[in-house]
Amino acid sequence: MEEALTARLLASAPLTAIVSTRINWGRRVQGEPLPGLTMMNVSPGRSYTYRGPAGLSGPRVQFDGYALDFLTAKAIGRALVTTLETPLTVGDIAFSAAFLAAERGPEVQDLGGGARVFAVSLDFFIWFSPAA
Repeated sequence: MEEALTARLLASAPLTAIVSTRINWGRRVQGEPLPGLTMMNVSPGRSYTYRGPAGLSGPRVQFDGYALDFLTAKAIGRALVTTLETPLTVGDIAFSAAFLAAERGPEVQDLGGGARVFAVSLDFFIWFSPAA
């Protein structure tokens, strides 16, 4: 799922117009310019029946957008919502509409010397299954 989700975000014109290809799992690449986006799995989201795995998963994924100004940080969040709330099949993964579960920020992080970073954080339940 992680590879397909990354490909989906990299194919999103509204999102890449802001962050380009600076979309990473875990943490930002050191020295990479802003704006950028990171992702991490918060919960596995596997669905089960009494017979075992149901084949539909909905992990909670946290997306953190970083920018040098408030409006760009907000724009990252809006682009994520637009991208993830639309069902789409990428390779062998069929994404259903994602559900926004939490939104925080933008908060300002003072880096010292007058440098600041604005961060926005959005949690989505990313529903997917193998493509038919």
